[in-house]
Amino acid sequence: MPPFASTTHVGLIQVLGANPTSGGFVERNIKVFRAHRALSWLYAMGIALIVFLGFSQPPSLKEPWWYFMLALFVGVFLAHHLTAKGARESKPWARTSSIVISVLLLFGFPLGTLIGIYLLSNTWHAWDGKVGASVVGA
Repeated sequence: MPPFASTTHVGLIQVLGANPTSGGFVERNIKVFRAHRALSWLYAMGIALIVFLGFSQPPSLKEPWWYFMLALFVGVFLAHHLTAKGARESKPWARTSSIVISVLLLFGFPLGTLIGIYLLSNTWHAWDGKVGASVVGA
């Protein structure tokens, strides 16, 4: 081995989703779980910010849209959180939910589009490795 080569470096395959301990790739449902979990944390931070800003305003300045935004963020948080829990367990309803969420994310150009494409690429086929399975009923 050349002196500059390291046995602890992260290769391209590992960055793209390989699991070095098992020798294989990370399953698609785990990738979907991680993406939805990250998005749920993002929305949880948004909820915390909305609550903080809402309580810092005097009652006379609170507008109804604060409550609408809070309800919207809580709804999106719950959608991602519940989908992540189901994806971790390879539930078929979570795969369907993830497809619906990812299609909606496609309209959020540019970042939402990228996340939506990533989620669709990992949910389009069945999670058990069957490539020819139907989209909704696997």
